[in-house]
Amino acid sequence: MNILLTSLQVPGAASGVRVHYERLGALLRAQGHQVTVVTQDDLTPWVRRAIGAVRRGLGLLGPLGQRVGLELGQVAEIFCAIDRGQRYDVVNAQDVASGWAARLALRDRVPVVVTGHYNDHPGEEVVIQLGMDPASMAARFEVRWYNFLLRRTRFFLGISEYALRLTQKFFPAGVRTAIAHNGVDMAAFAPPAAGAPAGGGPDLRALYPGRPIVLNIGQLEARKNQQYLVQVAAELRQLHPGCVTVLVGKGEDEPMLRALIAQHGLENDVVLLGYHTQIPALLHAADVYVHTAARENCPYAVIEALAAGCPVLALAAGGSPELLAATPEASIAQATPPAVVAAQLAGLLADPAALRSLQQRQYAYARPRFDVAAMVRATVAFYREAAGLAPAGAPGAPATPLPAAAVAAHSA
Repeated sequence: MNILLTSLQVPGAASGVRVHYERLGALLRAQGHQVTVVTQDDLTPWVRRAIGAVRRGLGLLGPLGQRVGLELGQVAEIFCAIDRGQRYDVVNAQDVASGWAARLALRDRVPVVVTGHYNDHPGEEVVIQLGMDPASMAARFEVRWYNFLLRRTRFFLGISEYALRLTQKFFPAGVRTAIAHNGVDMAAFAPPAAGAPAGGGPDLRALYPGRPIVLNIGQLEARKNQQYLVQVAAELRQLHPGCVTVLVGKGEDEPMLRALIAQHGLENDVVLLGYHTQIPALLHAADVYVHTAARENCPYAVIEALAAGCPVLALAAGGSPELLAATPEASIAQATPPAVVAAQLAGLLADPAALRSLQQRQYAYARPRFDVAAMVRATVAFYREAAGLAPAGAPGAPATPLPAAAVAAHSA
C-alpha cells in the first residue's frame, strides 16, 4: 500500500505522538509498504512565511484571533505540504486537524483514517494545556472547532477504547471505527536470562543494593502527577522502610518535586534519576512500576512495564485500566489517598508470591494484545478496510508478515 502519515507533531518533537508515527512508519516500510510522512516541516519557506503573516494578522484581533489563526494555520500548513501528485491508498492522520487538511488537499479521493492520541476531548485538552478560561470566547472556539473536525471524521482508529468512547458521540452517523492499542516488542523487553549481562543505563540494583525499588517513568509534568507518588513514598517509608522510589524523566515539575521531596525529608527515599533511554534495564531492576498519570490514553510506559515482567499499579485514568483488565486490583481510583496506595505497595513487597501472581496475570493478558506486531496487523487491516481492499491473507491479497529484525529495531 502507498500510505501517507500526517501529523502536527514535527520530527524531533518531545511527543509520544511523534514516537508513535515514526515507529509505525518504519514498521510499515519493513513490511514493504510505501510510507510518506508530512508535517509542517515539509512546507516550502515562502508558504510558511505567508501563512505566518496571516496568522500574525489574526493575532492582532486578540486571544480569539490568535486561536483562530493558529488552528486554521495548522490546517493550511498540512494542506500545502501534501503532494497532490502522489497516488495514495490511504491517509493515516495522527490528529483530526491534519486529517481534515488531507481530505481537503486530496479532495476526498483517498480515505483518511484519523488516529485519536488525545487524553481528553481534543478541544478541551487545548483549553486545559493552555490554562484558558473555559468560558472565554477563545476556549469556546477551541471546543467548537474540534467538534467541527470530529463531525467530519469517517474512519477512526483509536489507540484505546477510552479514546473511542470519549469522542464517539461527536462522530457522524456511519463512521467506521477500530482499535489498535499501542504495542511494544515483547521479546525485546523480556527479562534477560540468568547470568546474562544487563542492558545499558544505570544499574539500579547496584545503586540501591538490597532495597525494594518502586519505579515511575515519564515527563515530569502536571499530567503525569508524580507529586502523588512522592506523597505515596512518604507513607510507604513508615510501612516498608528501606524502599526507594525512582522517578525517571525530565520536565517542568522537577523543581516542585525536589521541593516536595525535601519537605517530606525523602532525599534518601525518592530519587530523580533524570532522562534515560535504556528503559528495559530499568524495568528489569524494579520490583513494582507505579503509573500516576491523571490523564492518559494508552500509555507506552505501562505496556513497556508489562512486557518487561515488572508488576504494575496505575491510577485508573483514561485507557490505563484497559491495559490492566486482568488485574483490576492494580487499577487505583484517582481519589484514593496516598496512604492506601502505600499500604497496597507494602503488602505486595512483603509478599513475593502475591507480587509474582500479579505479574504473571498481567503478562499473560498483555502478551497477545500489546505486542507491536499485533498493533501493526490491526492498523493495516483497518487501512485495507478503509481503502476497500481485501483483508491481508484473503485470496488475491498477499500476507505481509512483520520481519522480526524490524520489530526489534523499532522497539521503544
